[in-house]
Amino acid sequence: MNLSDYYREENYIHYSNCHEDYLLLEKYVKNNMKEVLSVASALDNSLSFLVHKNLRVHAFDCNPSQVKLGKLKICGIKNLSYKNFIVLLGVQEGDSLALYNRIKKYLDEDVRKYFDEHLFLIKEGIVNIGRFEQYFHLFRKKIFPLTSGEKNIKAFATAKTLEEQQEIYAKKINTIRFRLMFKIFFSKTLMAKLGRDKEYFKYSRENLPKILKDRVDSGFNNVLNLTNPYYGYVLNNYYQELPFYLKKENFTKIKANIQNITLEEKSFDEMLDRNYDFMNLSDIFEYMDNSKMPFYSDRIYEHLNKDGIVIFWNMMNVRSISSLKRISGKNDWLSDRAFFYRDFLVYEK
Repeated sequence: MNLSDYYREENYIHYSNCHEDYLLLEKYVKNNMKEVLSVASALDNSLSFLVHKNLRVHAFDCNPSQVKLGKLKICGIKNLSYKNFIVLLGVQEGDSLALYNRIKKYLDEDVRKYFDEHLFLIKEGIVNIGRFEQYFHLFRKKIFPLTSGEKNIKAFATAKTLEEQQEIYAKKINTIRFRLMFKIFFSKTLMAKLGRDKEYFKYSRENLPKILKDRVDSGFNNVLNLTNPYYGYVLNNYYQELPFYLKKENFTKIKANIQNITLEEKSFDEMLDRNYDFMNLSDIFEYMDNSKMPFYSDRIYEHLNKDGIVIFWNMMNVRSISSLKRISGKNDWLSDRAFFYRDFLVYEK
């Protein structure tokens, strides 16, 4: 089996990395917080909360394959050294399959069976196997060099200053050909076919390529690629700057507190059976009709403790929570290193 065949399965891994900037979440963590609700996706950001030994993280995802991926990462952190863990994920070269075989006895039976039947995912490199990541790889390998040139791309990815990066982007990267191919490649039609599930676009009525291009223009003029794990990955097809949970100093803390995370295959509604101090909801409201927002606004208010924080991102749709006070500002939006989204929203009770 190859990845193309794998993506035809009913449940596959959509994201092998998180594409929301954890540093923005970290900024709003308060010392007295204890209970965190967190959309799992690839689990990176949920794991990152564990640098705080007082936090208990309740991660969830509706996709069983995303949950299995997350459980593999948890198992790897528990049972491997830092050096071996990043090899297991495919961040550094090494025998990832041997490391998987070493730890698989510690996996839940369904997780072990899943990866035993899909060993090629381990061989491909865990951080590269998501359908969304493969879409970026396709753009980087096949499209981007044709629009801007390999030499210019490398210079753009490794510019030492923001001023240098801005100049390269304006003169060498953001060409007419680049703008045309960007409009085509990041259209809803092509993304639904090759990058994201078509159901993700169910409630979108807006011009997605324009939203993304405007956001990318701003991001490349405000955030340095060289120290950006998110767009560094897109520009290089590998991490030149590691995301928060993969930095050695953070991994050590996460490993020490790994018992403080739970991961369940559940819906958002099912997770609202207790109160939380912090809710990381990713872009969960993208996939809901706007008519449901008053209902969820009330439910969030009901299950958020006093002074609690709710954070989420909007990409294609405009969603808001009417029951809480919005406290995020433009500086957060400008500093967001994962500039895939049109809005970054923080609410406080």
